[in-house]
Amino acid sequence: MDKQNLFSIGDVAKLFHLSVSSLRHYEDVGLITPEYTDPNSGYRYYGARQFEVLNSIRYLRALDMPLSEIADFLGNRDVERIEEKLLSQKKAVIAKQEELKEQI
Repeated sequence: MDKQNLFSIGDVAKLFHLSVSSLRHYEDVGLITPEYTDPNSGYRYYGARQFEVLNSIRYLRALDMPLSEIADFLGNRDVERIEEKLLSQKKAVIAKQEELKEQI
């Protein structure tokens, strides 16, 4: 395996402003798989193919979308379905904002 075009988990974490533990968790729940895992050290390496997935995860997490919904989107890539999920998430965020306003 040519690791020259791969990025270590630490480098990817910095690039995407994520923690290493978040990346490991995303792997554990099946959202992303490293391009290569060194069999001797267990170090994870990611390629450019994973960057689109990580961008999607970051964007959807910023919208407070649950990981299960993100996994569903990544598994299907159905634009209509993600639109429904985003609209549903928007309603949930607005409801939370209203709830917080009432508490203030």
